Amino acid sequence: MTGTLDQFDTSTLLSALGARESPIGGFGPPATGVVPDAIRLLGGVPADEALPTAQLARAYREVLEDRAESAAALQYSVVNGIESLRSWIGARENVDPVRVLVTNGALHGLSLLFSALLNPGDSVAVERPSFPLAVRVLGHHGAQVVTVSSTDGHLDLDDLEQRLRGGLHIKLLYLIPDFQNPTGTTLPAPDRVRVVALAERYGFVVVSDNPYRDLRFAGETIEDLSLDSDHVVRVNTFSKTLGPGLRLGWIAAPAWLVPVLARLRGNVDQHSSLLGQTAVARLLHTPGVLDDILVTAREIYRTRAAALTDALRATLADAVEFTDPDGGIFLWLKVTDPTVDLTAVQTRARALGTDFALGRYFDPAGAVAFTDHLRLGFSNNTPDDLRTAVDRIAEAFTQR
Repeated sequence: MTGTLDQFDTSTLLSALGARESPIGGFGPPATGVVPDAIRLLGGVPADEALPTAQLARAYREVLEDRAESAAALQYSVVNGIESLRSWIGARENVDPVRVLVTNGALHGLSLLFSALLNPGDSVAVERPSFPLAVRVLGHHGAQVVTVSSTDGHLDLDDLEQRLRGGLHIKLLYLIPDFQNPTGTTLPAPDRVRVVALAERYGFVVVSDNPYRDLRFAGETIEDLSLDSDHVVRVNTFSKTLGPGLRLGWIAAPAWLVPVLARLRGNVDQHSSLLGQTAVARLLHTPGVLDDILVTAREIYRTRAAALTDALRATLADAVEFTDPDGGIFLWLKVTDPTVDLTAVQTRARALGTDFALGRYFDPAGAVAFTDHLRLGFSNNTPDDLRTAVDRIAEAFTQR
């Protein structure tokens, strides 16, 4: 006996779900040819300088130095999340805290939601383009993706309504309303009202996945999709504001859905870190602390967005088109010359020391559209690094 499975077909040990690789979603093949010290304009990573390390250190210390509170924070807890954190979230979302479930971040919340609502083969509508990891989770649950075109932030709701009238049945409409990933656009207020009306008329759930909402540094805030409707669910996270390492987020859902989410969650991991929940709740209930954190973050991202857009106009003004962002952490660019091979540009840029995301992988229909687009993340690089990165991308463009 060797103790290994070398002589066996291990695929026979996998479940159907474990063996199935989703054909949709994801950011494409692993990067190759990237120099070790490359400037990566990739994922939605907060700036190190925006992370509230001192405030969190104080909150954790205060919890752990309190004998009674620290003992409680290291025990088991309730599935939905502790009352002090849910009360803060409920006030933030303007909803009764009993309708809040604390999660391990937004993607965990989406997975719970999809588990509660979807059967294999159910149709789900998503924006085109959209966030690849959410699309991949939909594929994990066996969903059939239906796309809704988005142009300059406007959804083609006329086309969606026509299809619904024609017999299309969807279970969900998945949206990122504020500073959408990848486009950075914001869904207009009339579109938000209309999608809720469509959900109520045609019997589906509309999901607002809104992690960038608090990162607006220009323009006017727009109300999120209304939780007055039993057809609306909001999913959010502290990852972009307090730090992804906390693994804390939430779902604000209709009363009919919360017990189902709690039951499914209880079958998986019972609850999020109680110590993390307790410390974060203490921080959030301290007057002015979160406001100061957000002011700092917004100024950092405003400065970095300006550095990136200024550099692009100085070096690639004739090669790319884009709209200046009002918030969030991404810039979506379109190449003006349709003959440019962005995959080749990316390969050359990687060799020069800069990486970026190709637009095609944000196409939920299978990476066939947006071959003339790229996404640049500006959040976790200094203005100087952003200017250097743009110079390298410009050189990659001219090398063809």
